[in-house]
Order: sequence, then C-alpha cells, then structure tokens
Amino acid sequence: MLTDNLQRVKRDEFGANLDEKEILEASQIDISQVILKISKVAEISETELQRLFEIFNKFEFVILECEPLPHPEENLLALKKFFGSVKRHKLAAPNGITSIENLGNSPLGKTYVATTNKMHLMHTDGSYEIEPPKIVAMQCEVPSKNGGFSQIVYAESVYEYLRINHPQELQNLFTHALTIARTEETATRAIFVEQEGRISMTFRSDSVVSMTIPPQMEKVYNIIKNYVNDPKNHFTYQLKAHQILLIDNTTVLHGRTSFPDHEFRKLNKLCFDGISEYCRHLQFGFIPK
Repeated sequence: MLTDNLQRVKRDEFGANLDEKEILEASQIDISQVILKISKVAEISETELQRLFEIFNKFEFVILECEPLPHPEENLLALKKFFGSVKRHKLAAPNGITSIENLGNSPLGKTYVATTNKMHLMHTDGSYEIEPPKIVAMQCEVPSKNGGFSQIVYAESVYEYLRINHPQELQNLFTHALTIARTEETATRAIFVEQEGRISMTFRSDSVVSMTIPPQMEKVYNIIKNYVNDPKNHFTYQLKAHQILLIDNTTVLHGRTSFPDHEFRKLNKLCFDGISEYCRHLQFGFIPK
C-alpha cells in the first residue's frame, strides 16, 4: 500500500511550506509509477490504454499527463468512451463538466466547498446519491501558486486500521446504515459494502451535508473522520496544468488543502458511472487481506 510508513507532514494553512520533493518523500511515492504521459485522450493508443488500466487497478488512481490543447476540456470529455456515462453535478455545465474554482463571496460557498479556497475534507463523491459515481476525473487547468494540493487516502487503509484497532466497530460499518442528505438528494447506506468479495466505501464528514448517524455508529464515524483527515495517511500531490487525476471513487477518498483567497486555481471535474465496454478491464473496490 502507498500509505505504509508515511511520515507526518507539517504544513501551514495552505501547505505552502512544502515543495514537491518534500511532499513525495513524505508520501513514500515514486510518482513516475502513477503518471502516464500521452498526447491526447482521443488518440490514446491500445498500449497506452492498457497501461492506464494497469496503473488504475494497481494504485486505484492514475495521473494522465496530456499535451496542451486549445480547449483542454476535450481531453476530459474524451474519457467518456472508456469510463462510461457522465454523472451530472448540480453545478455542471451542459457538457457535464463542473468547474472547481474559488467564487469568492458567492452564496454557493455555503453548500459547495469546491467553490471556495477552503480546505476540502477527505470524502468520496456522491455520498448523498442513490448511485454514486464509480470514477472521478479532475483536470487541472491552472494550479494555485501556493497550496491547493490534491490529497487521497485509501479505503483499504481505513479498513485495515479499524480491523486491527477497532474490530467490533468495523463490523458495524457493514451492518448499520447512515443517511447523508444534500439539498433534495438523500441516500442511506452502510459506510462499507461488500459485493462479490470486493469492498467499497462511501464517506463524507463536512458541514455542507446533513448526516443522520445511529448512536452506535457515532464513535467509529469520528474515528474514521480523524483517520482520513490526518496528513500522515495521505498521498499529497499538486496537480500541474494539463494533468488529469482519475480515481476509483469506490475505494479512494480525496480532498484538497486550502489556498490563498487572492490566487486563481481552476480544475475541471467529470464523474462517470463506470459502465462501458472498456470497464470490464477495471477492478472497483478492494479485496480485504
């Protein structure tokens, strides 16, 4: 696991005291293993596509590094062929892409953290949806100069931590459901779900969703919240322009450090249902040890 032997990373409000070398050393990552360089998604070769699936299945995420295009969103939209239909967000444009950028004092900031410069706690996307997306793609157009680091943590590392330290509470995560609501969308499910020997995880803990947590689940919910938001359990990386982070939303939680309010940072996000002729090559969820 990439989360093994992580060292605690000290950071200021924006993570601005970290350079890329320090981040990678702290995460014990050989970043070259998860980056795939291609020209453009629409012209990806069979060999490159096979390598993409191999990285995705091994690490549960992959970073595509594409050559610049006049319209960079073309690379993001071309992923539909491989990862299925788009799961539309409420703020999505007609093409399904959601722009992630700081909108200042917009009232949207009260319900959509992605429209602010604030830290985004670790979560899986669509936890309040009946059918959350299987794959989340985030394309960097403009990185912030300070902060704005992308973070991920593995569901399997959460599972293993609980298995060793809180085994009884872990069992409750399969049998007791939580209800998560956001505006008019509501979903009730267990945090961990096992299907055909593979386990998926759904989790969110920020203030923009409404949570109904059974009393017997409150302790373990807070244990998970503390674990996934502890920097020592993160892989942290600052996406560069023209890079696309693709994650398995069933087994990887993601978040973001804050960045200065005056700095411009823009990502494009697209979520997929994981239903396509190519998705038979993908393995969602994890197999417990």
